[in-house]
Amino acid sequence: MKKHILIIGLILLLVSCEKDTAPSNPCDTQQETSAAFTIKEATIQQINTPNLKDFLMDTDSCYMNSVFFEALQHDADSFIWQIGTEPEPRYGKQVNVVFPDVLRGTTFTIRLIVKRKPNTRCFPNDDGIDTVTRSFYFLRFNEPLSWEGTYYGSDDNKPDSMYTIVLGHSYNDIKKEDIIKVFGVPRGCTDTVSEWIGGHVAFKNVWFQRDGLGCDQKIIRGILKNGDTYTILYGIITVVDGRIINTTIRFKGTKIN
Repeated sequence: MKKHILIIGLILLLVSCEKDTAPSNPCDTQQETSAAFTIKEATIQQINTPNLKDFLMDTDSCYMNSVFFEALQHDADSFIWQIGTEPEPRYGKQVNVVFPDVLRGTTFTIRLIVKRKPNTRCFPNDDGIDTVTRSFYFLRFNEPLSWEGTYYGSDDNKPDSMYTIVLGHSYNDIKKEDIIKVFGVPRGCTDTVSEWIGGHVAFKNVWFQRDGLGCDQKIIRGILKNGDTYTILYGIITVVDGRIINTTIRFKGTKIN
């Protein structure tokens, strides 16, 4: 009897092992031909900076002049872009277009055509060609940006200490400068109101830094949005015994207006 039980146990073990080592469906890792693409505001330097990529969000409105369009298809024989009414198409998985200020207030239509060898084994209806059209609006100066507003929350290292951060923006048309207004970010002293000139100003995000004028230097590294939760990353740069200490703080909260 024990012998029979042992044999049955070995059979079950072998069957279990076969299930664990059974090859997965090769189509699980394949992709049907798709011309879906993202629209992101960034300079060439920013788009190639690893620690900034998380902050470059897909958008349908742009404030920056430099805009990147990137196909989500990993492999294809051709990527053909029609940018607005440009007379000639552009080519490549990723294209960068710099829009002049005179075109602010315009809505642009972007069309991408992707062509590749169809994968009919995994996708019987795949003909190897797909077209996607999207539109985006090129904002005028001083139009509201999505990150402007009031945020209520706390730092990740002090979850019980709730406070409010207010972010605003304006544009000096005479000096041609972006002015970023920040209220409430702890700066290591009593002064929590600052104005920054310049920096990276986009519709959905902002980066900037400025010497704290006697306080800790503060760097706003960007804003992330996950559902209704916003994360504002800011850095504190202090000098202790001649050593520069750079600390990143994550403020997490909700946008209350």
